[in-house]
Amino acid sequence: MSTKRKSGTPEMLSRHVEIRSSRLTVRVYAVHRKGDEPEIESQPWLELKGVFTEPLKDVRDVQISLYPKDRMEVGTARPASCGAIIRARPEVQFVITWPQHEFDRLWAMVLGNRLTHAHFYFTKPQYNSGLVVSASFSSEPEE
Repeated sequence: MSTKRKSGTPEMLSRHVEIRSSRLTVRVYAVHRKGDEPEIESQPWLELKGVFTEPLKDVRDVQISLYPKDRMEVGTARPASCGAIIRARPEVQFVITWPQHEFDRLWAMVLGNRLTHAHFYFTKPQYNSGLVVSASFSSEPEE
């Protein structure tokens, strides 16, 4: 009996999300890195709650955490990703990093009540985690 070798390419999934609520947070904190003078840093954080228009297995609830970074790095994980799924049950939790100027646009969309839909393309979660290859946010459903 011969067995087929599994492909090294992960299964990719695509899902649309209807955004139902948002929470905006700004943090300020002191940082003292070894060898440097202490600094005060701040970071905005945006959390969105919503539902998949098509469930992922039997899960519909979604939490999306977004935060900016001045310097974006891809890292070594493959496929190359802009974020991660850090939990798949009881709700799917996405964490996405954005360039600062693009994050400010998302923040403005939320403040104007215009951010109502999202679309994600990601690896099928295994062991409660996965990689997000692309994420988009809009005021209307994307096709």
